[in-house]
Order: sequence, then C-alpha cells, then structure tokens
Amino acid sequence: MIVALRFKNFFSLRDNTVIDFTADITPTRNINFLADNLIRHNSDFFINIIGLFGSNAAGKSNLIKAMQLCRDMVINSKPTGSFVLQEFKPFKFSSSCPSEFYIDFIYQGVEYEYSYSILDSKILTEDLYYYPKKKRARVFSRLESGEYRLGKGVINRPAEVISSTGPGTLFVSQAASMNREIPGKVYDFFLNNIVTSVPDFRFEDLKRSDFEAYRTLILKAMEVSDSDIMDIQWQENLPGEIKLISRHKENPEIAFDFEKEESEGTKRLFFLVMILLKNLNNNLTIFWDEFDLKLHLRLAEFILDIVRASRSLQLVFTSHNPYLLDAEKMRPEQIVIVNKDSTGSSEFIPLSDYEGIGKLTDLRKAYLLGRFDGVPYTGDIYGLVNELKRKNEEA
Repeated sequence: MIVALRFKNFFSLRDNTVIDFTADITPTRNINFLADNLIRHNSDFFINIIGLFGSNAAGKSNLIKAMQLCRDMVINSKPTGSFVLQEFKPFKFSSSCPSEFYIDFIYQGVEYEYSYSILDSKILTEDLYYYPKKKRARVFSRLESGEYRLGKGVINRPAEVISSTGPGTLFVSQAASMNREIPGKVYDFFLNNIVTSVPDFRFEDLKRSDFEAYRTLILKAMEVSDSDIMDIQWQENLPGEIKLISRHKENPEIAFDFEKEESEGTKRLFFLVMILLKNLNNNLTIFWDEFDLKLHLRLAEFILDIVRASRSLQLVFTSHNPYLLDAEKMRPEQIVIVNKDSTGSSEFIPLSDYEGIGKLTDLRKAYLLGRFDGVPYTGDIYGLVNELKRKNEEA
C-alpha cells in the first residue's frame, strides 16, 4: 500500500508534487464518513481511490508517467546503467536541475521510505529508510559525493554491493539482485504491487476456477453496461482449448463465441473486471490514465465499487468526467484538481484544501463553472468564429 508520493522536475511537475493517501480525519469527516473509501493499517487510515481531474495538458498524465518511470528504473536498473529512459524528460525550464522521486509505502506490515534523484542519466542521491519497530531507521544513504552511509548491520556485506553499483545504477536494484533482504523487499513491492498500466489479459491465461468464482460479478457488469448478455459459460472441448459461450436475452437458445463474436468493448469490460477481481487481496496500487475512456459512467462507478469493496486495492486515475465528482461517494481528499500555473508548472490540489467545500456543495456544477480552475475557459467562441469567418470573406 502506498502512503505518499512526491515527484519533482519531471515533465510539467516542476515543484514538489505530492499525492498523499493519508485520510483527512476531522470532526466532520471521521472514519465513519464514507468508510468504504478507507483502508486501515494499525491505527492509521488511508484512502483507496484518488481521482485526478483537470483540463487537457494540465499535467494529470505526467504523474502517471513519473510513477511508471520510477517503477521501471527500480526493476530495470542494471550494473551498466542501461535502464529505460526513453520517456524521461525534466521540466523544460529546469533541465539543469535534478529530477527527484520519492515513495512512502507499506509492504508486509512494514513502512518504507525510498527516494532517489537523477541528472543526465546519473544517480545523484538515493535513500532508503524503514520502520522495523515503528521507529525510523536508515537502511542506506547514497550521497552526491559518491559516499554511502549505512544502517548498522542492516545490509549484509554492503561493500560488495557498492563496488558493483555504477553511477547510473540504483543501489537498491543492485542489492536486490545480490539477494540482500531489505532491498529485495523494496524491489518486490515495485515489481508486484505497483501497476502503471492495465495489463493485457489473454483468453489462454483464463483459469476456470477464476471464471467460476467471478462469473456472477462479470454478469452483473454486463447488466450495468446495458448489454443483453444474460449468461456466459465455460467450454473446454480439449485440455487447454478454452472457449466461452455467451447467450443473449433476445434468444438464449443461440450460442455466441464470446472471443470471436462479441464486441471489443464487451471483451474489454470482461477482462477489466477479471483483472481487478483476481487481485482483490494482492494489495495492488493501480495507476490508470484515462480510466473511464470508452466506459459508460455506470461502468466506471462499478469498477470504483470493486476497488472500494476490496478493502486493499488502491487506484489513482485521471479523468475529464465531471459526473465522477460525487460528494456522496468520494471524500474531498480523494479528488485532486490539476492546473497549470503561468510558468507551465502543474499544481495538484486536493479538494480538501479548498475553502467552503461541504457536503451540500454541487461539485460537478462548481467544477464546470471553473471554480477549481480545472476546466478551460472557452469564452465567446461563437463570436470569435463569426469574426474569423467575416475576415476570411473580406479577404
């Protein structure tokens, strides 16, 4: 589970951009307020869904890209320094400054704080702290000078790892590859518990046990999407030869080959629901750009309800849909408005930071009217087009 993220100097994220999953517990928004949106860890509460809303080019997707790069670097950092950096770009006007990545997370009941900074494909600094007994302790710190500070007895034979860690290699990745326990746990978290794009799902990967377990909810998703599919059945004529048969309300006697004869949208919905249900207990944090693209509003809400019901999944999504701004389903700290300032830098402001927002506030109306500066102001487009047309005719 992620506690907080902080990125700096990456694409339009010039200043410290913070995404905080800590629940905003106040007398008016206590732990019983929209409790389905909370995950409890010991005596602390964290939110399970964060929606990023704003106009086109505000920088919403750049946060997803920052998380993707951060994950890819941890997983792919090699002794040669040949990690993937095709998508890496610092803020346009601060290209000589380092880019910084920080993630606070909980894995197997222990909290970790991992961060690093990078400039021109070189790792400048890198830090890992953890809380083995609820007290912050250093695992290692990598200084810009090239020196290391190590927690006493935390990493076995650290000199071996240091000597094989190049200037473009993350120490935590190298240590994990050399079977050092705590760096290995950090690596495993990035590999298995963070998803920065919805993975592909193939029919040949489908297991009958999963299909039968989730069949009721899959059919419910079909119903919500206004599909007339009333049933989906498993068929396996030969071992490993999977075939799904769907039947429609209009004529249930006629069988359809689900893979070959149903629409791409129907198949996409099927796989999205399967992926979420398969990971209900895996403590995943999913970053989903344009989450509701090509999804009916009711389907988007259906997927959000799966996340809420899981009590362990987390979802960060971007959207332009004002109908997802629902004060009856989202706590204020779960709604983040993204804008660009006059310098081109993105600002991420949770709704809980805005004054005068209450349970009775019509969030959709306020958003569309530009109260949060999250939508573009079009002005008198009709008049501008007519003026342009007149000038063209005169010319």
